[in-house]
Amino acid sequence: MHGTVIGRRGRVVALSAGLFAIAGLLAACGGHPAHSASSASSTTTAPAVGSTTTSPVTTAPSSTTTTVPSPSTSSATLPPGPPPGGPVPSGFDPVSFTAISDSEYWLLGEAPCSNPVCTSIVRTTDGGAHFVGIPAPPAPLDTGSGNGPSDEVNTVRFADALDGYVYDSNGGSAFWATHDGGEHWSQPPLLSGQDLLAFGTGGGYAFALVGACASGACSNLSLRRSIVGSDAWSPLSVALPAGATPGAGLAVHGSNVWLSVSTSAPKQLLLASTSSGSSFATGTSPCLSQLGGALQAAGADVLWAVCPTGTLAGLWRSTDAGAQWQSLSTGSPLPNSALVAPASASDAVLAPVGEGQLSITTDGGTTWQPVPNTVTTGFWVWAGFTDSSTGSALSSASSAPPEWPWPNGPLPEQLWRTSNGGASWSGPVNIG
Repeated sequence: MHGTVIGRRGRVVALSAGLFAIAGLLAACGGHPAHSASSASSTTTAPAVGSTTTSPVTTAPSSTTTTVPSPSTSSATLPPGPPPGGPVPSGFDPVSFTAISDSEYWLLGEAPCSNPVCTSIVRTTDGGAHFVGIPAPPAPLDTGSGNGPSDEVNTVRFADALDGYVYDSNGGSAFWATHDGGEHWSQPPLLSGQDLLAFGTGGGYAFALVGACASGACSNLSLRRSIVGSDAWSPLSVALPAGATPGAGLAVHGSNVWLSVSTSAPKQLLLASTSSGSSFATGTSPCLSQLGGALQAAGADVLWAVCPTGTLAGLWRSTDAGAQWQSLSTGSPLPNSALVAPASASDAVLAPVGEGQLSITTDGGTTWQPVPNTVTTGFWVWAGFTDSSTGSALSSASSAPPEWPWPNGPLPEQLWRTSNGGASWSGPVNIG
């Protein structure tokens, strides 16, 4: 699951010399002075503390850009590369993780601030020994309530050190991109009034399944592709159903792309490409059309899938790129929200998304064993691997389930890490 991200709410201090005094006053809540906006081609500039902003930019989505100058340097004279970053906002709560190596990763979240929007991003380049705050898009965080504004976000994904994306994995209409490591964020015209159903990166490309969704049904589906580093999105020539439910699955591993999408058939349609989407073969997904599921690639030939059934979930594995699937027994019932995180073709960690220890397999899912020294209170809400050894997981700090209607907002989450393929974990990581 190289560079993969999933948010539960479904996740910079760059100051010019004359702005340090203002920044000091704002640091306690991670706030920004209010953004200003004029014409559709305007550029918005604001000092940043952590990565919070005060209000969404109101310029046209195709040309909106958030700009943050760096310490003691004009942004026009910045050398190429990611922003240097600044303090992590106090009280930062992560909701989404993305990595490009075992040492360089980012977390999307929020921190308390007096002037929302409070969305923040932090970055580390030394495996979590030190973190810095970098600019975040001026979009509110999706809290999972289901009735928030359409511009909410809950997921961050970086394809490399410079090219990153922030969006809502719950089928929202917000999509932001950066091509300078987060120094600037813009809204490319990918969605144009449609919803984002699935997103993935690999092989130097970004892929997005979009459609117009309402009342639990989607139409006008289109699978689009852009070269990483560009915002030129083009539709791919692939036969998609006229209508579908929102529960689509997308997995990318190098030049291999798999898309699982609902049709009128009992099982989802599986589309597979070995050419970064230039052509597709058709097959059958193990997941039900009306309920969808999640695909995870562990190589060019090995796929894992968690498929809800309405009561419990089923775990499946394919060793021939999705042509055939084997149902796996985990030894205990799986909730519909269970997560599988493959470290390799044979090794994977299973998160029940409920109270209890993580489970691990080293024989392709034939047998599973509980992972010692992982939390047994709180809820696992995401897990993934950057390579066959290095993995990460997010756990809520409470025993209340992730989708619980909290009276005071979502519960804080904690980051856990493994360096031995999931056999043992350490955490929570100190991000502040």
